[in-house]
Amino acid sequence: MFDEKAQLHTLEGVAAASIMLLVIIYAIDATSMTPLTASTSNVHVEAELRSMGQDIFNILDYAEPNYSSKLKMDIAAWDGKEYIWSGANYTLKGTTNVTGNLTNISELFNATLIKKGTAHNLDVVFLSRRSDNTTYPVKVRIIFNGDPSNNAVIVSRKIVLQDSDNLNSNNPIEDIDLSSNFHNIVDIRLTLWRM
Repeated sequence: MFDEKAQLHTLEGVAAASIMLLVIIYAIDATSMTPLTASTSNVHVEAELRSMGQDIFNILDYAEPNYSSKLKMDIAAWDGKEYIWSGANYTLKGTTNVTGNLTNISELFNATLIKKGTAHNLDVVFLSRRSDNTTYPVKVRIIFNGDPSNNAVIVSRKIVLQDSDNLNSNNPIEDIDLSSNFHNIVDIRLTLWRM
């Protein structure tokens, strides 16, 4: 017995196989648009780092009423020197002495950033007064952990320092208003990146 529709069934099979092949090729080509690619995963990592940096500042800058935050106390106690992450602890630049006056910041950085393998730099920007009585920003590094990658994020927090905060005598943050208790406004910048 002859099936007169055999050629039609064969043609339908070839057409279905062609459509399936085109769908597979399209699906493979479209995977470059998914979140597994380098550019979109970097956006995710940057968002995660930014969130972690903001959380760190939220923890350090929290204070009960009538008390100073841990961040403010560490910045006031800072001796103006630069510290470097040595792989085991923060040391004074050019020596092997371990830092002692950034206790709150270094403890939290050890528990979060170091534990997760996140590289970081910490800088402060404050106002300085020229001889003509104009102010300009000055940037000073507190912690150096290397040069940031292209995907680094910067998170910052501003604090107001008063003369009553008892700044370390070696602290480079100058008093820009000698006539009041106001000392200076400090922008603390935390740069984070994955190594």
